[in-house]
Amino acid sequence: MSVLIRATVCLLVCLVIGSAHAGEPIRDSWAVGDPILDPGPPGSFDEIAVKDPSIVFFTGKWHLFYTARSRAEYTTGYVCAPTLEDLKAAPRHELAMIRGKSRYGCAPQVFYYEPHKTWYLIFQNRDANYQPVYATTTTISQPESWSKPLPLLRKDARAKWIDFWVICDESRAYLFYTQAHSDVVVRSTPLEAFPNGWGASKKVLDGVHEAVHIYRVRGGKDYHMIYELNREGMRSFGLATAEKLTGPWTKVTDHYAGGDQLSYADKTGLWTDRVSHGEVIRCAYNQRMEYDPRDCQWLIQGLLQKEANVAYPSLPWKLGIMTKSASQGE
Repeated sequence: MSVLIRATVCLLVCLVIGSAHAGEPIRDSWAVGDPILDPGPPGSFDEIAVKDPSIVFFTGKWHLFYTARSRAEYTTGYVCAPTLEDLKAAPRHELAMIRGKSRYGCAPQVFYYEPHKTWYLIFQNRDANYQPVYATTTTISQPESWSKPLPLLRKDARAKWIDFWVICDESRAYLFYTQAHSDVVVRSTPLEAFPNGWGASKKVLDGVHEAVHIYRVRGGKDYHMIYELNREGMRSFGLATAEKLTGPWTKVTDHYAGGDQLSYADKTGLWTDRVSHGEVIRCAYNQRMEYDPRDCQWLIQGLLQKEANVAYPSLPWKLGIMTKSASQGE
């Protein structure tokens, strides 16, 4: 392991785990702002919930893709605005082409694939029990311009797959997903073959619920995996690291971000007591998925315990920003 990688990992472990009183780990604190996107008005395609965000900043605007829940089905929504705060009031678009044989199509990931000079939207439909699919456009600001979806990979296992994520290094593209709400699996293909040519699957981690997102550390050579845990309905994030996307992956902490780590400037604005499926505000919008772990913001989905006494499809998820602040004890 190089000196730079060792230093980066040591810094991360010290910040996230550290030493603490009575043997308890030091946990990062996250400051939470007001929601930037609420469910839409009655009768809209996102009237129940907005969740599973993927966001990029491009040509002076934020472009947000998200899972939308109406009273009938999950689908994919899109909204854009010059500031994060403006997203709430901006026009919303249902991406009617982002679906399979049924209306269902959700858990989007958006990025600009530089070798093709094309935007890719990775998501899932139910054509083969949560099959990974993709659509493309050269104009991200035109929601009607997305292509008809095509399968990214034909499902070749009986176990449930969910929450698909693509990241690239200098020579290959990697597809991560969660299998059976436990195992993290990766496949890869040469950059010149993307979005086709995926190789055999490889298990790289277990004990994960879903929503595995992988980022390259800006200015470093290591990778961070943010995964979602589900403990009796209380969602939270954990963190794992690796020097290569194929692993080995090492868990750093199951307490990267959780409800007990959230802080509000004004308690009257409290809107979530859990941390669920989100995306970091990236350093760029391309396929490398770079971020700065020392100074980062996450766009997460959340809700309060008192709102969670309904069936899962009726949960009123909102989207908001949490910002990394000082660790306890610092």
